[in-house]
Amino acid sequence: MKDRSLLPANRTPQERALERASNAPIVALDSEMVCKVKDPRRCPQPLLPWLAWEYAVDYWDEAWSAEQKIQTIENAAYIHRHRGTAGAVRRSLAAVGYPTRVVEWWQDKPLRQPYTFRVEVYTTGVINKQLFERIRAQTERSKNLRSYLTSIDVIAEVGDTGVHFISGAVTSHIDLTIQAG
Repeated sequence: MKDRSLLPANRTPQERALERASNAPIVALDSEMVCKVKDPRRCPQPLLPWLAWEYAVDYWDEAWSAEQKIQTIENAAYIHRHRGTAGAVRRSLAAVGYPTRVVEWWQDKPLRQPYTFRVEVYTTGVINKQLFERIRAQTERSKNLRSYLTSIDVIAEVGDTGVHFISGAVTSHIDLTIQAG
């Protein structure tokens, strides 16, 4: 095995002896760990909050699932590069865990006031106040300063799933009046 030393070439014998006594932990270090902790998909879960801090993630919730945390870290660079655009708002809302849609003023029918937009959240369940506030906060952090969030519309899919059959029938009715004589 090649001698792995951190000391310079002009080291003293005493420095070399001290290094030999304590180099086992250094040699045992996983040199791939540096690459692993910089990649959200390979980073150990306990280190994800520090990786999020390094990527300047705006909002972090320890209650998120591992996939939501990883997705938030992966989206951070895009959000910072495109801050102020509808795309950045959409990416920041990906951490919410529900399908969302950003509707800008010029896409709405009828047209709304310029520089306004609304967010549609699609769900089959109930959205509590805490989640609603998180959606609002995520949107406010990633939108541009001139735009105004007019509403957060929760669109709940209510109904039954499965195969449904619809049928119809066509009937005809004729009223006939016969006059006497």
